[in-house]
Amino acid sequence: MIFRKKKEVLDPYSIEQCTSCNKTNKRQFKEGDFIFKTMEKCTSCGSGQIIISKIFGELIK
Repeated sequence: MIFRKKKEVLDPYSIEQCTSCNKTNKRQFKEGDFIFKTMEKCTSCGSGQIIISKIFGELIK
């Protein structure tokens, strides 16, 4: 978790996206994630490569 102010806590997420069919998947951020990191082959289309396209945090209340 990433801390912003005293009582605001962010929960980090990564968005994975296929370079071929553009299918996206939101998942918990893992240590070592970075933008444009190449992951495995896409299981939906079978021809594209999965990359991390976005990393962001959502406020936990």
